[in-house]
Amino acid sequence: MTTLSVYQFIQYKQRYVPAVSVVLLLLINVCLDFLVTWFRQSAFYLSESVLFSSYWLLLLPALLLLFVLVKKTKTTGAKILLTVSVLLLHFITYPAVIGMLSGLFYEHQYAYWQTFSFALSAYFIQSVIIYGGWLAAFLFRHKKNSPAPSFLHSLIVTDSGNRKQVISLKEVLCFSANPPYVNIHHRSKKYLHTGTLKSLEEQLDARQFVRIHKSSIVNICQVVSVQSRQNGDYDATLSDGTVVRVSRNYAKEFKALFSKGPQLTAE
Repeated sequence: MTTLSVYQFIQYKQRYVPAVSVVLLLLINVCLDFLVTWFRQSAFYLSESVLFSSYWLLLLPALLLLFVLVKKTKTTGAKILLTVSVLLLHFITYPAVIGMLSGLFYEHQYAYWQTFSFALSAYFIQSVIIYGGWLAAFLFRHKKNSPAPSFLHSLIVTDSGNRKQVISLKEVLCFSANPPYVNIHHRSKKYLHTGTLKSLEEQLDARQFVRIHKSSIVNICQVVSVQSRQNGDYDATLSDGTVVRVSRNYAKEFKALFSKGPQLTAE
């Protein structure tokens, strides 16, 4: 069997893992019921054991629903909230299913709240472990498979002679808004870039470039010193001696990034 066919075989088998796992949980639960009644020397009723063990059959559609919902959410907090919501839905639905099945196929119909209390006492801890483990595995796999963020490392610009050339963003001192363009302050000269400062900011590495004013973004690696203006604003000196103002509205983010960078001095 070739490597590709082995991989396809594994992928094919993995489709049935959730269903097989749920069936195994149901069988294990029935076996445990039998052992408990055997040790207690009480009567064991297979039909009732299978009925109440159907809790685990509901696990498969619940996890499928959770998978669909979690994939559509972005924040971890929202994913946790969805997981808790689906877990609660599982507990709420289970007594209704038991009541319906017992009313159709059994001599005695089980009351909703009686079954709900049973589910909490019998399955709560296992359910929290299963749902929590599923979410942890999903988050780990998603984080592992997430592509590394892609940032701009260079830009194609046009100089005064209408010649196009590529400049490295490492050599850019800062960007400033000049609607409908953006001024690129390079070590050698100033260039114009078509676009907005906001759209450019979204493509820059936030570990290197930080907004210091509503109309300015600075390369933190080109900042050699910072001095307070005593009014909440700061003056940042760049590697070519240029001094730019850091607005108080952006000072916190700027100082946090500056303290981590390879800059020379900070006053």
